[in-house]
Amino acid sequence: QGSGLKGPFLYVLSKATTMVHYPDEIEYSEKYADNTYEFRHVTLPKNITKEMYRITQGKRLLKEDEWRSLGVQQSRGWEHYEIHRPEPH
Repeated sequence: QGSGLKGPFLYVLSKATTMVHYPDEIEYSEKYADNTYEFRHVTLPKNITKEMYRITQGKRLLKEDEWRSLGVQQSRGWEHYEIHRPEPH
């Protein structure tokens, strides 16, 4: 504590259904920060990504109880703030 950071924020990185490789389990990046927030990327397996889109219709971010119900594990205070949809290669 004492870092002056607000947040932390949960960054969910989901892979488009056309991507070839999905992790077998939820993957977590190391935490990193700017002057205000602490971040972490979370990569979801294909089945969990599909469930996330079923819940949100791809139109909103997940609430804490929703991302926890998908199996994402973070300490209290994290928020889902973005869905990254990779650009086609």
